[in-house]
Amino acid sequence: MKVESQAGKFLLSFDDMEPGDGGLVIKGRMGVWQATTYMSLPEFWSILRLTLQPRVLGYLLRALFTGGFRARAE
Repeated sequence: MKVESQAGKFLLSFDDMEPGDGGLVIKGRMGVWQATTYMSLPEFWSILRLTLQPRVLGYLLRALFTGGFRARAE
């Protein structure tokens, strides 16, 4: 996953997710740095709601049946 902002472009990867601190704790990397992200339950539900939009579900279903979930070469 790529993040683009005024601070620059960073690769973002997730290695582990587990419950903790009243929500989810996600560990991974942002660029060359180790990163820990804390996601509250309201933030999780917000992302889930965005994912369940018909346009996004259609994209995910197409990707599932066309092999679109394979990692892209960077």
